[in-house]
Order: sequence, then structure tokens, then C-alpha cells
Amino acid sequence: MAGLLEKITKNQKPKTSRYIKDLLELAEKNHGVNSSEYKGIYNQYFKMPEIEDKYLVNRRHYEAEMGEGLPKGLERLYKRTVVIDLLSSCAAECVYCLRGYYESFALTNKDMEDIAIYCGNDENLKEVLITGGDPLISFKKLKTLISELAIHAPNIKFVRIGTRLPVHDPYKINEELFVFFNSMRERFVFEIACQINHPFEIQEKTIEVLNDLQKSGCRIYSQNVLLKDVNDNVDTLIELYDKLRYLGVTPHYFFHAVPMKGTNGFRTTVQKGIELIKKLTTKGEISGRAKPQYALMTDIGKVTLYENTILGKEGNYVIVKTEYTLEDRKKWNPNYTLPDTAFENEDGTLSVKYLDAIEEK
Repeated sequence: MAGLLEKITKNQKPKTSRYIKDLLELAEKNHGVNSSEYKGIYNQYFKMPEIEDKYLVNRRHYEAEMGEGLPKGLERLYKRTVVIDLLSSCAAECVYCLRGYYESFALTNKDMEDIAIYCGNDENLKEVLITGGDPLISFKKLKTLISELAIHAPNIKFVRIGTRLPVHDPYKINEELFVFFNSMRERFVFEIACQINHPFEIQEKTIEVLNDLQKSGCRIYSQNVLLKDVNDNVDTLIELYDKLRYLGVTPHYFFHAVPMKGTNGFRTTVQKGIELIKKLTTKGEISGRAKPQYALMTDIGKVTLYENTILGKEGNYVIVKTEYTLEDRKKWNPNYTLPDTAFENEDGTLSVKYLDAIEEK
């Protein structure tokens, strides 16, 4: 259940599924404790957060776009898309998770109806991103939410679902889910964002689930996180994106790990991420169709890094130039307020401070 990271930080005991524990044992048995396979699992799920952290705090990300006028569980930051936080339950508790310090929650049927009505009343909206926790944990709630959208929001065409269940515990996904997606494929385009951070997570049962999702009409895309001593080398990334490519999984974002309390041990510097993505995308060892976008999750939204996106440094922060504007944000969410880390540029666009990892001595 999301929201337990405070407890995990204090007691230094991981929370994960039996499936992940078995996967770690398999990596040790077949590859040894010094292997990439073992480290790729251990350092994601069993490495504990730092108890003391001078630079990071635990707080809700994007809290500026939550407020009066929005239904419970809905986040509005962009013109065409809203984020829906369905529930906080998850099969594992990843220390580097963006939502790891959220309080426990689950939307009621009334909450979901309110969200669907809100979406239906805004013609700018074309898609929703359902997240949590992990929406696939509760098929009943997910089915209810999608059904409400089908009734009240004819403008919504794309339903995106963020999940890690195909790698956290693929045996929890059953035929009922595939049947439902297949029954709704004429109404919605379903896109499943599956976070897979190391190639060893792609086991036979995970492959079976991904194939079944695609057969039921779902498009699968990847959102992966750059993690120290998990996938912070180009050979691991080449193997990962190669495997995803040939499973029909489209690459999307390769995220720098979000600055949160306890995560310094999981984060590389932004510069290392830039060097890795340059090697990955210019070596010619993977298909051009398998290349992700390297992105930061900043206080004002996701920012893909291009030339001149980073304006410089201010202490431990990098200054990131975006094309977001305060005027546009207030169009989509009148209650939006600019966070303290962001400021307007002369051309009306926004820049934001992003906390970098601390260089190792």
C-alpha cells in the first residue's frame, strides 16, 4: 500500500511481493550476487532509503494543481489530459516512487462519477491517465471508473493506465481484465504504461501478460526510471530497450529519479543521465523505434531534456527551461499557483529549479 515509505524508512524493512522475492532468489541462483540481474532486483526492491537526508523532503508532487473546483482524486496540469489517482494499493513499495509518501486512499463510486462528469464537461480533454498505487490491483474499481467515463465523458477517447503489476506480481492479472478491455475496445483506445527498469524483470509470465494485454486491444508503452546500480550503464539499457522493442512495447519516458526524501542512494546526477541517453540513442545498437525520451519530473511538470533546456546550476539545483506558461496553466486549472521553485521568463515561459543528485566524492 502506498504511503508506507515513512514506516519503511524508519524500520528499514522492505515491502514487496512473494513474486519479487522469488525473482531475487532466481537471480542469485542463476547469476550470483555480483551480477547485473541480482543487483537489478535487489537495488530496486530491497535496498533501503536513507534515514537522514539533508536535502530532500517528503511532500506531495504537483500539489499546486490540486485544490477547490477539482473532484477528489483528479489532478489537472495539462490541456488534453487529466491524472486520476484511483487508489493507493500496490503490490510492492518502491522507495523511489513518486507517490510513495501519499496517505492511503481509494476513490468511492461517487468520486468516480464526479470525475467522469468533470471530464465530460470539458471539451479540451481527450484522455485520462489512471494511476495510484496500481490501478490493476483492483479490477472492480478500475472497471467502475472506466464505465463511468464511458457514460458521462464521450469526449474521452484515450484511457491510459500506469501499472507495475506485470512485473511486481503478474499472476494477479487474470482473464477477467482482458475480457473487459476487449469489450470496450470500440469505445476507448487503451494504453498501458508499464514501468520495467531492468531486463531481468521480463520473465515468461510477464511476457505472457503483456502479450495478452495486446491481444485484448491494449497498446503497451514503457516509462522507465534511471536508478543507480540498477540500470545506470549503457549495456543494461541496450538489453532492456531491445527486449521491450521486440515485445511490441513502445518506449516513452526514461525518467531521472524524482528528488524525494531517502532517495539519494538511488539517484544519479542529471549529467550522468544525459551521457547515458546520448550513448543509448547514438551508438546504433538499438532500433530507432526503441529510443526513449530522457525526462525530469519537475515541480511544474514533465520536461524532456534537449539542447539548452538546462540553463545552469544554482547550488545543488539545475535550472530547467520549459515551454509551459502560467497563462496556459490557469486556463486548464484556474486554481493553479506557481510553486516556489518556478519563475516566469521574459518571454512568458516558465523555468524551474530541479534538485540534482549529490556528486560522489
